[in-house]
Amino acid sequence: MHEPPRLLVLYGSQTFTAQEIAERIWRITKALGFRGPVQAMDDYPIQKLIHEEFALFVCATTGHGDEPDNMKRFWKFLLRKNLPANSLVKLKYGVLGLGDSSYSKFNFAGKKLHKRLMQLGATPLLDIGLCDYQHDLGHEAEMTPWLKQYTNNLKIYFPQLQLNTDSKFIPRWKVSLIKDGTDLPNDKTEDIYFAKGIKDLFVDAKLLELEKNIRTTEDKHFQDVRLLTFTTKNGTKLEYHPGDVFNIRPRNSKEDIEDLFQIFKTHNMDIKPYHRLLVEKCHEDMPVPEFLKEPLTLYEIAEQYWDLKFYPTQYVFSLLALVSDDKLERDKCIELSTAQGQEDWMSYCRRPRRTVLEVLHDFHKSASKLTIEILFELFSPIKPRSFSIASSCLPSSGQKMELLIAVVKYYSKLKKARLGLASNWLKGLNPGDQVYGWITKGTIEFPKNTSIPLVLIGPGTGLAPFRSLIQERTYLGQADKHTMHLFFGCRYKEKDFHCREELEGLAGEGKVTLYCAFSRDQEDKIYVQHKIVEHSATIRSLIMDQNGYIYISGNAKNMPNNVRDALGEAIGAEQVKTLEDVRRLQVETW
Repeated sequence: MHEPPRLLVLYGSQTFTAQEIAERIWRITKALGFRGPVQAMDDYPIQKLIHEEFALFVCATTGHGDEPDNMKRFWKFLLRKNLPANSLVKLKYGVLGLGDSSYSKFNFAGKKLHKRLMQLGATPLLDIGLCDYQHDLGHEAEMTPWLKQYTNNLKIYFPQLQLNTDSKFIPRWKVSLIKDGTDLPNDKTEDIYFAKGIKDLFVDAKLLELEKNIRTTEDKHFQDVRLLTFTTKNGTKLEYHPGDVFNIRPRNSKEDIEDLFQIFKTHNMDIKPYHRLLVEKCHEDMPVPEFLKEPLTLYEIAEQYWDLKFYPTQYVFSLLALVSDDKLERDKCIELSTAQGQEDWMSYCRRPRRTVLEVLHDFHKSASKLTIEILFELFSPIKPRSFSIASSCLPSSGQKMELLIAVVKYYSKLKKARLGLASNWLKGLNPGDQVYGWITKGTIEFPKNTSIPLVLIGPGTGLAPFRSLIQERTYLGQADKHTMHLFFGCRYKEKDFHCREELEGLAGEGKVTLYCAFSRDQEDKIYVQHKIVEHSATIRSLIMDQNGYIYISGNAKNMPNNVRDALGEAIGAEQVKTLEDVRRLQVETW
């Protein structure tokens, strides 16, 4: 019996999305008859790459066009000048990039990898796939046709393999329930990621305690924004700089957890919160993650691993179609999982932001047939969320950190409010509650020379990184209204002017020049871009005559492009592009 052909799947992932997609691709290639492995690029012994014949790389981009942390060693090795130009002549490959077109260096890491592999003699099976998170269909828009073309191109080399994966489900691991024990004594579960002694997975994770949770908007204002103050525990110190971000893994709400177990109960599924989940390896090329190697209760999994606010991809419907024995529901699931059904999937899932739990309620006959193994594949894992740090660590000697967070709550055509997982979890924290998190560099970097003038444009919670910078320079005695020009925007001066007393006080002391746009305080809406045009002469002088820098921070939707257009009016569109190319214009959006 011949051994299955080898297809290497490697990923560079910063927030687990590329890893999740790589594991999905591994499952597809497994069904085609290939063997793996699938792993992070830095976990793969790169010296062996010269012997590989087929590979697929899934590559996210982070920071200012940078490669993800778990790809850095791999990339550094590939850049060695002494590597012969025919090093990878045996390799036939594909690169799938995951990016966000709201950033100027869209999919830059994937593009660099694709180019370097060709320079080393490797042969692309097809051109790089450039997935765009901003697309109406998300990453799936490019990924689905690209992956189909990639597998079709493999036919040239493996004509004997069956390229039909519609009816074959391959689980990553063997998952089973241990049905002993009794109900949980309470719902105060430990953090499974950190309590299991695997802090090293999360880059120097810190234990923090919430000191204050203050609402910065008027109580009746439609948007709830929180200024959260955290303090360190056990004598540890935080070291962070303006522009850095804090990463945290949220937990599901008690309401959603109870809803999930109610679904199990309604369908007479013998799955209880106190049952423990045993995850075991069933494929040599797919190891079990550290935090799943010890049995966990279903409550822990439901609270801290499965994302119950996840908006189902088309892949979710293909899984439901596999188990369903109700013809009407199965046919609909098949339709929603196909390329031809993308518009229906958009209307049903993505536009109204329908959650995975709501889908299980709607397709209740299919949901009743789910096994624990498929449930484990159906739910996407909770991914870390990143927030710009809104304070300087210097005044507290590294003992405190603050975040400025807009609580996500809005309505779609569905009756029930759509709630952001992380922001609503943080909103619900009380003083004394403890969380783990870790600090990483953000996408923006401020010049060390404090005489360089800065134009800081941060409407709403985009204020966060600039507040950090202003606090630091104030503490060091380097804050000056001639070098720090802050453009802040919100709806109403009296309702959502975050940190108003602090900012107006600093402006009064000559530490910062403040330009405010309150869009709803008058009949004609005034936004930060209007203030930029109004003060064009000042901006021209700061940028053109004094070699200043510009920073934009805030919501990715319309604001950054509107601000770029306004800057174009002030200093010229070509100059704006040049500034961005040389990093004198930097953008951080979400």
